[in-house]
Amino acid sequence: MPTDGVPITGSVLAWARAESGLSQSELADSLRVDADEVESWERGTALPRRGNFSKLAKVLDRPTAVFFLPEPPADSTVPTSFRNAPGLSDHRLGKDEIRWIRRSRRLQDLLSWIQRDSGSEPVALPVAAPGRTPETFAHEIRELLAVLVEAQLDWDHASDAFRRWRSALEDVGVAVLQLSLGKEGIRGFSAWDDFAPLVAVNTAYHPTARIFTLFHEVGHLLRRNDAACLQFVRPAGAEAGIERWCERLSASFLMPSGALAEVASRYGVTPAAPVPDVRTARLISQRFHVSARAGSLRLQELGLAPQGFYGRVEKELAALDRNKGGGGGGGSPAAPEKRLGEVGTRTASILIEASTRQRLSWLDLADHLRLTVNQLDDLQSLLADAS
Repeated sequence: MPTDGVPITGSVLAWARAESGLSQSELADSLRVDADEVESWERGTALPRRGNFSKLAKVLDRPTAVFFLPEPPADSTVPTSFRNAPGLSDHRLGKDEIRWIRRSRRLQDLLSWIQRDSGSEPVALPVAAPGRTPETFAHEIRELLAVLVEAQLDWDHASDAFRRWRSALEDVGVAVLQLSLGKEGIRGFSAWDDFAPLVAVNTAYHPTARIFTLFHEVGHLLRRNDAACLQFVRPAGAEAGIERWCERLSASFLMPSGALAEVASRYGVTPAAPVPDVRTARLISQRFHVSARAGSLRLQELGLAPQGFYGRVEKELAALDRNKGGGGGGGSPAAPEKRLGEVGTRTASILIEASTRQRLSWLDLADHLRLTVNQLDDLQSLLADAS
């Protein structure tokens, strides 16, 4: 056994690297060492120097103590259900996506424990029993969230709509995260837990696209399955798949057929005069604060757009989904504000309250939120301003 270096467990390093979605060569590139050197660490024939050890712990986003375990943990933090989710198609989860899924599940485990510890009841989301259509669940979820279509149509803009939908879901116990999953990354993911069901959306997408993804992921919660979802599913010939089921749920929920037909008629769109172009589809979709892509799918499904409309303009619609960036030169938000945007006010409040009850140490809270102890005071001030 080599003695010159940090005495990590090679198999644990190999596990952490694989869990992060990196090859030996990719990890070596990040550390600026040869791939043979990483291989020797994993085999246990060599040990990393202190500087390289600090770098690999940072790159792999793991506490340093993990690498001294005698063997890899029995449970993967990114289950096969995520890696092989139907919504991924042939997409391989990247390191940023894996890191966020791992962090989110760690946060979910903590939230679930806090809720159980405080005597909270399980979250009352219905279960999608076989044979029931997504349209019936769309109506049920509307009633659960207590948001009328008339109120939705009156919201000012897409960012306001996302905030209100997020708040409505948080009020019934769903943790809603906004994460930077990359411009080519997944649209979102979801994970069921009886006390802390969780959905996450990618901030690389425009708020209208995030809204549609949000309720697509809620569909997965109703099915009680973990999911990671990359792309929209075309309507033709895909009615049976779980991804299409969740698409239909989100579309039916956000654009109820009667309300959509009424709004479309104001633009001269009827079954006899289907939507003529992307611009019109976009204007109709904007009334519901959903993306033109999602709106076009729904219009075609209801016979208000010609068959094949979505396929003909798919690339143009996909481009509209992306966040254009920018922001007026205000700079990046401070860490507490950024973290509040990521986890939401309800999740942050639950964690702060648990710390106040001395069920969670201030240091543990800072670790879970990736903040310093001093920054927690700023987070509390932000929460007070939001209440």
